[in-house]
Amino acid sequence: MAEFRHIVRVAGTDLKGEKRVDVALADIKGVGFAMARAVAYAANVDPFKKIGYLSEEEVAKIEEVLKDPLKFGIPVWMLNRRKDYETSLNLHLIGSDLVLTQKADIDREKKIRSRRGIRHELGLPVRGQRTRTTGRKGMTVGVMRKETRIKMEAAGKKEEKKEKK
Repeated sequence: MAEFRHIVRVAGTDLKGEKRVDVALADIKGVGFAMARAVAYAANVDPFKKIGYLSEEEVAKIEEVLKDPLKFGIPVWMLNRRKDYETSLNLHLIGSDLVLTQKADIDREKKIRSRRGIRHELGLPVRGQRTRTTGRKGMTVGVMRKETRIKMEAAGKKEEKKEKK
């Protein structure tokens, strides 16, 4: 059995050696739990084994599967970037590549002034969520009854008159 390593570096991410292979791979940005399990099986690695006990060859095989999952039989529907905007290829992006691509997509939306791009610029919800009561930032103001608001305004006017005297 291979020597235990407390930190294993996979695809530019440090993973804790105490975690199972599938759980540890899910810590990589762009790899979910289902994809992590599929990668482990495609690389012929037991997903329930601690990742700290994997050999260098097994880690290299996992990285190879993460780079090109389609070549190892992972279905297209599991990829996170199908029919890429620029290349029309089915890709699976991880780590900083995913972050940079998402930022470029949002910037493109802003540039062409699409509805989604404008919502991104204004800091509003993009996917059709309600905004009347939720998603408020800063000082939140609740709904007041009309009578209560009138009384408060009247009290405010009385204080203004006192201050003027």
